[in-house]
Amino acid sequence: MGKKKAAKKPGSTVERVPRKEPYTSQRMGVILDRIREQAAKLSALARAMDDAQVESIIVDGHAMLLRGLNQIENFLDNASRAVREAKVAKEQP
Repeated sequence: MGKKKAAKKPGSTVERVPRKEPYTSQRMGVILDRIREQAAKLSALARAMDDAQVESIIVDGHAMLLRGLNQIENFLDNASRAVREAKVAKEQP
């Protein structure tokens, strides 16, 4: 059985993000640019640690990073499946 959705608070103006949403190749490109920017920042941090000869650091939010990476993997799996399904649907008369 699925989880129940939380009741919307009266007077709340915050809308939930839709579970499914259309993506174009252009929109995927924008997301890819953002991920590349984040990867560059991570790379710069690693280089800075090496340059400063810092062996390790303690970072708050570690679990959030891991969840985010897992979410990206899930998104990629779902998007790949959607592309396959769209190709099959397009090939059918």
